[in-house]
Amino acid sequence: MPSRNDVSWLTMISGYIRRRRVREARELFDRAPSPSTSVCNALLSGYVTLGCMKDAEELFGRMQRRDPVSWNVMITGHARAGRMQVAQSLFDEMPQKDTISWTAVMRGYLQNGDIDASWKVFQEMPDRDAVAWNTMIGGFVQSERVDDALRLFAEMPDRDLVSWNTILQGYVQNGDMDSANTWFRRMPEKDETSWNTLISGYKDEGALALLSEMIRGGLRPDQATLSVVISICASLVALGCGKMVHLRAVKTGFEHDALVMSSLISMYSKCGLIAEASQVFDAMVQRDTVAWNAMIATYAYHGMAAEALKLFHRMTEGGFRPDHATFLSVLSACAHKGYLYEGCRYFKSMQEDWNLIPRSDHYSCMVDLLGRSGFTQQAYAFTRTIPSGLQVNAWETLFSACNAHGDVQLGEVIANNVLQVQPSDGGMYTLLSNLYAAKEMWSSAATVRGFMKEQGLKKETGCSWVELKGEVASFSSNDKTHPLIDQICQEVDNLSVMIEEAT
Repeated sequence: MPSRNDVSWLTMISGYIRRRRVREARELFDRAPSPSTSVCNALLSGYVTLGCMKDAEELFGRMQRRDPVSWNVMITGHARAGRMQVAQSLFDEMPQKDTISWTAVMRGYLQNGDIDASWKVFQEMPDRDAVAWNTMIGGFVQSERVDDALRLFAEMPDRDLVSWNTILQGYVQNGDMDSANTWFRRMPEKDETSWNTLISGYKDEGALALLSEMIRGGLRPDQATLSVVISICASLVALGCGKMVHLRAVKTGFEHDALVMSSLISMYSKCGLIAEASQVFDAMVQRDTVAWNAMIATYAYHGMAAEALKLFHRMTEGGFRPDHATFLSVLSACAHKGYLYEGCRYFKSMQEDWNLIPRSDHYSCMVDLLGRSGFTQQAYAFTRTIPSGLQVNAWETLFSACNAHGDVQLGEVIANNVLQVQPSDGGMYTLLSNLYAAKEMWSSAATVRGFMKEQGLKKETGCSWVELKGEVASFSSNDKTHPLIDQICQEVDNLSVMIEEAT
């Protein structure tokens, strides 16, 4: 270009930053004859966004002229890095503070878990805009202090849609769906976020009814709405509803959306339709890690370990980086098929080759793999090496292996370990009683049951779902009061016949 102005430099530097090409952005910046404050701020913001705080500090220190944007960017960067003392010091040094500066400090304290300090900053603010109010209300919601959020909402001079949605999110997070639904009906206006928030709170057919209401009201479900509803269809194994949502996704232009298609893969998988899940995966124009994970999980869930491992290698060879979810499916596939050597190799690889720290579920998969293979003592030794905060699930998994192999002695040790951490775990007492009963140790089983009765401990009652003419009905064992009990029993009988014929 024969002539370059601030807009030219800003456009090029911002373009490099968006593509995470920091080195090229800096090289271009260094070629600027006399970079303005705006150009400096563009690179400064890029450094902070990409976590390059040392470079940001060096540039900030060199800047001859700083405006409020420069200071606000640095305050935000240090807050994100957990250095609130530095962020507060910068704020105190600022020659001119604006509302954005105050809000940046307030948000920083919230991000670092200090809601009291954030509240103090909010109270000291000379002027507050809607963003400041909503940030503080959101902080109370995230801290599960919905009553405080409501009080602040009542004081807010000019409430907007974000304010209403934030309170709605608070009710949903707390599982108070009655209050959430009442609040939703009170809202003067609603957007896709409002509907998505309420729908996400339901784990049953209520979400499907809301989706229908949303569509009847003329709103177009977005990516988030469809993904949430498809996931609920999957958890309910509501194939008919899932297919209807699939059709809706295609009609509204989401047939190539990676998140929606990944949700469909999981839905078809949980409904037992592996071929349909594979068709959705194969038809995807662009796949992301979530899509690969969904298909690998499908194969793992249905005991197709060879296919899961083959797809895993296709994924990595295609340049995709596996994450914790990927390895959870891979380890699960190995456990279900008894691939002991392969499972140990992948568990080692996730740490050494991919720098992923195992989580509770990964440890449990390894315990399951060892236990299923009959190596209960080795599984016990492995479990004792797991970080203490992640052991409970692994102990419970190992107990199942002891139950399967009739190892009462080790089972008692494991049950004791679990009950030390979770003394009111009625499920573990029930499992221990069942282990005794399986070995005809009736006196021990009766002792455990008697203790449970004395302490008022019960195993949580399970719940099942069945699809009746496109509607999902939930029911519990021995529940004779359900209004659709006759239809439910008939459908369960039909399913039992189908299962017997299939086997």
